[in-house]
Amino acid sequence: MTDSVVYSKILVPTDGSSYALLAGRHAAYLAKITGASVVVLNVMETDMAFHAGIHYAEEVAQMEKAGLKATAGIRELCTAAGVESKELVVKGSPVATILKVADEERVDLIVMGTVGMSAVERVLLGSVSGKVSHHARCPVLLVRER
Repeated sequence: MTDSVVYSKILVPTDGSSYALLAGRHAAYLAKITGASVVVLNVMETDMAFHAGIHYAEEVAQMEKAGLKATAGIRELCTAAGVESKELVVKGSPVATILKVADEERVDLIVMGTVGMSAVERVLLGSVSGKVSHHARCPVLLVRER
């Protein structure tokens, strides 16, 4: 069988962690060998900034700055691999926003890092990567550190 998997657009959600950067490495590699572009996404949870009260605008500005720093690392990986990329920093709930951007950008694959959680933690807390993989309309590659 000669059917091959070809991706045209890959989404990489990032929080700036080492797990997300590792996922970015995988995405850049896959994009390079398939000719895909990469959308690097950071989701700002502005509900957290709401509690800052009077300093809300300052908190959101800080979150946006941190979001751009988080996406920059993966953008640099893509540039080094010769892969076209675009960065998005968006306000919202992580799971809902990742799924929405995946649909709006018409991505073929979501590549994201995952942190090892115990069975109890997964049941009590769930995980962003677990929820995204369950609800996404496209394949999701979860990358775990070794």
